[in-house]
Amino acid sequence: MDFTLEKYEKILRAGLDAGYRSFPVSDWHDLKEPERRGIMVRHDVDRRPENALAMARLENGLGVRSTYYFRILPCAFHPDIITEIGRLGHEIGYHYEDWHLAKADRQKAIALFADHLARIRTLAPVRSIAMHGSPLARENNMTIWEHFAFADHGVNDAILSFDYRGYVFFTDSGRTFGVSGANLRDYLGDAEVIESVRSSDDLAAWLSRRPREQIQINVHPERWNPPGMSWFRQWGTDMAANAAKRALKLARARR
Repeated sequence: MDFTLEKYEKILRAGLDAGYRSFPVSDWHDLKEPERRGIMVRHDVDRRPENALAMARLENGLGVRSTYYFRILPCAFHPDIITEIGRLGHEIGYHYEDWHLAKADRQKAIALFADHLARIRTLAPVRSIAMHGSPLARENNMTIWEHFAFADHGVNDAILSFDYRGYVFFTDSGRTFGVSGANLRDYLGDAEVIESVRSSDDLAAWLSRRPREQIQINVHPERWNPPGMSWFRQWGTDMAANAAKRALKLARARR
């Protein structure tokens, strides 16, 4: 059974045993020279923030520090959990979707962004942001930065601010770490995706071989549940979402 905390721990231990150091996104990019062998660990907290807290505690026990990007909506924005994850030594960031929330109204979108960023900053310092995919929206949430500058708000964008050529990117979007037709917008610049790595076991084995030096792993905590009803419920949700995303991708391609 994949996508459990036990499988996630297996991935982390494989990386640590192979000599990789883990970094939150901002800490990695603060380095004057890239770490010779390093992994940026990033979490997009779309829903179920209690799952994010469980992951944060697991990472803390292993000496791993990572970045948690929180949406502002009630399904993710739980101040007590955000504060606790920050206290565990992890970076807190804003998982923004203001272009979609504002229905592409430029001034409304940037006003929402500033307000939402300020709200999260009452709980923790925020130095980086990452867009929420909003797959049903016509435009990518990063469209807002075609009209405004995120640097004016004292943040870097985890996707746009950095050159990822030569990196490898793994994301669990589509409930697989490999290439998926259900992954509409979860990409990292020019970073490479390894098609043969699909499961958590595949990723752990790949890390153990140390084939590449600089990696980012993106995990959505809602997807990782203990065996039982919560696991099967999320599995069903993911399967339905994947089917809808594939249909949407096909419809967009036909336009």
